[in-house]
Amino acid sequence: MEYYKVDKTNEEQQKQMYQLYMQAVNEKDMLHELLDFSEFKEKLFWEQEGLEKITFLESRGKAFATGCMDKKNQKAFVTMVVVEKEERRKGIGRAILQNLEEVIFKQSGFEVIELSFFNPITFSWRIPNGKANHPNTPGVDMDSIAYSFFLACGYKNFAIQNVYYLPLENYSYSDMLLRKKESLEKEGITFEVYDDRIHKNMKEVIEGFGNPMWNRDILSEPPIYEKGRPILVPVYKGEVCGFTGALDVEASGRGYFAGIGIDKKYRQKGMGKVLFAFLCESLKKQNAKFMTLFTGENNPARHIYEEAGFKVVRTFADMRKSK
Repeated sequence: MEYYKVDKTNEEQQKQMYQLYMQAVNEKDMLHELLDFSEFKEKLFWEQEGLEKITFLESRGKAFATGCMDKKNQKAFVTMVVVEKEERRKGIGRAILQNLEEVIFKQSGFEVIELSFFNPITFSWRIPNGKANHPNTPGVDMDSIAYSFFLACGYKNFAIQNVYYLPLENYSYSDMLLRKKESLEKEGITFEVYDDRIHKNMKEVIEGFGNPMWNRDILSEPPIYEKGRPILVPVYKGEVCGFTGALDVEASGRGYFAGIGIDKKYRQKGMGKVLFAFLCESLKKQNAKFMTLFTGENNPARHIYEEAGFKVVRTFADMRKSK
């Protein structure tokens, strides 16, 4: 068997890959949503600054493996391996994955390849009830054939991510959360839309979490008076105590969620649960139909989501393999 590196200009090979992808999605071997050819090509072949995309195709067009090297964040990823259904269990998938790994290790100089939510190449997928979607796959679906394949190819779990779902149609604050909100307000803690003209310490609080994605997504958001998306914050004596948001509704009806964080000085007060309820209620008022999110299995933040009524709908493994 031979494997060819696919050039971004070779549309014939790209169409062979697309047919394999569509077969896997239609056969429900993958949870990914259907894409048209141009969307598929954009994800795997269009140039992005600081990102080198690499794809191999089996010579007969029966399998492909694709990944990328994120030079900015110094990480390498396998995005997916797809083999035609009739050609599985013949060693084709393992062989083409090895080709991809060898090139990535050689060209990048990295010591590890991941399958994780850090991959900048994202694919939206539909949750099992079919009524909602989530914008990226945070690892390898543990109920899929891909999970056993990557285990057999030497990849090991380094984190487990649970995906949560909640329809917002009937959402409202629970009695317990209303009491907690009232109690916090008596202490002088209020829940507001962030305004840099009256609220202090936002930059220090966000940077204190040590999360590069929050630094990028939250601190770069324009202020509300310049038509930026609202960021929701708990406030004590004019100082920001945490954040959630930004407040936005995606075209699918999904309420956007970048994350939630409470400054360590203000934890253990139930502030996170009230702040998250404020987000859910605010998204509902903006006509969001549902929310999906994911978090680590052992992340204490999961209690916030479960308290709000979210249910786990799928579990993914973040996996890695060393050189």
